[in-house]
Amino acid sequence: MSDTEVIKKLEQRVSELESKFSKSDKPPRPPRQPSEYNKFMSDYISKNKDPKKKHNELFAEAVKAWNAKK
Repeated sequence: MSDTEVIKKLEQRVSELESKFSKSDKPPRPPRQPSEYNKFMSDYISKNKDPKKKHNELFAEAVKAWNAKK
């Protein structure tokens, strides 16, 4: 078997596998609605942004505020 024949067979096999495992058959799902937690975190972080604070510090504060709110 020549190299070109081997390559053609391999390309055909790859094509078969790609079509078999393709996700394009499924319709796209609509995006999820944000949860109350997502909304709270987004609002808290946008309202309390401070250039002096690191993002992870602000995020930790937001988590504490969420837990206190619950």
